[in-house]
Amino acid sequence: MKFIKRIQFVFHFRKSLPFIKDFFTSSAVHPLKKVMTAGLIVAYAVMPADILPDYLFLIGITDDIAFTAFMLQLAVKMAPPELAEKHQLHIK
Repeated sequence: MKFIKRIQFVFHFRKSLPFIKDFFTSSAVHPLKKVMTAGLIVAYAVMPADILPDYLFLIGITDDIAFTAFMLQLAVKMAPPELAEKHQLHIK
């Protein structure tokens, strides 16, 4: 069930873009949270190996989608509640 919620979250990615901008520019978000989130994203992007190789097309991008969903959910959970509410992003 949690995986399905993550997939639904990714389908609303466009709605998440303004939140991501506000998350990284807001003074209400602790700088350590910003660094941790950005660091995880960069580390995953430069990692030479995927769990599932991307050349397997739809199957191969599954781990990328799961990671993206996980990072978005993590950012929403770390953000101040008013920031998540402003963008109508709620994780339960």
